[in-house]
Amino acid sequence: MKYIIAIDIGGTTFKIGFFSNSLSLVTVSNEDKIRYYNGREEIVNAIINQVNTTITENNIKKKEIMGIGIASPGPLNSKKGIILNTPNLPDLQNYKITDDFSKRLKVDAFIENDANLFSLGEWYSQYRKSDIIVGATLGTGLGLGLIINGEIFRGGNGLAMEYGLSPFKWGICEKNVSIRYIRRRAKELYGKEISPRIIEKYVKDNDKKAIKIYNEYGNNLGIVLSHVINMIDPQRIILGGGLSKAFDCFKDGMFSALEKHAPSFSLNHIPVCPSKASGNSTILGASLMVKNIKDL
Repeated sequence: MKYIIAIDIGGTTFKIGFFSNSLSLVTVSNEDKIRYYNGREEIVNAIINQVNTTITENNIKKKEIMGIGIASPGPLNSKKGIILNTPNLPDLQNYKITDDFSKRLKVDAFIENDANLFSLGEWYSQYRKSDIIVGATLGTGLGLGLIINGEIFRGGNGLAMEYGLSPFKWGICEKNVSIRYIRRRAKELYGKEISPRIIEKYVKDNDKKAIKIYNEYGNNLGIVLSHVINMIDPQRIILGGGLSKAFDCFKDGMFSALEKHAPSFSLNHIPVCPSKASGNSTILGASLMVKNIKDL
């Protein structure tokens, strides 16, 4: 049997998945946190060690591995395998990751924007009957991916959909649709930074400050997604990333903004919903990328 390694590197965590050539999930590691490691070398060594441990634990031989698919926040140069000046992975900026991983693991490595791979994984596992879908990853930053007829839309130069870095009245787009926004507003209202998960619990307890924070977050996200709908008019938008788990806390604010600013959302009843894939869409997309490249 042939296998594919998928590595999902986020702004906060990373994890490893192994898939068969038929794209069945063999195993997936627990998430590890980037903040546990200091600097590029420690982060890279931790990821490599996790890969090698998973190979050993599952009795897989290197010659059985087709390739490695890496998902990373953008912007990046997927053709040259370089993570560029991504604000959400400062220790890995301007890093030739595919060359390094290929040398260390003795397996061909490929990289793509994590939001693109999340969107591809969602399309493949859930929405293959849809021609145009958008995936949005909500976490340390904001990632957007567009799938058209089963293919990632990369634009003319490979950097399409980097909308999280675009300027808004509040600064760059993702500033007010990220974990940092939740923590910042918590500090302003409670006097200290509080994690989004704790704020989510406060919402369920009907805490007015927490409800206000997530309503504001939802409104900000709705404004951003209204731009996406007005430009692309997708058949659906799927939300992933850590903050998508708080969907019930921010959906009212988000839907209100979409109703107000995106005509097609109301006219065509465009679904905007959280992923149903248990957090594995990105690694599935990374494996599908490798399979498509290797099967050419």
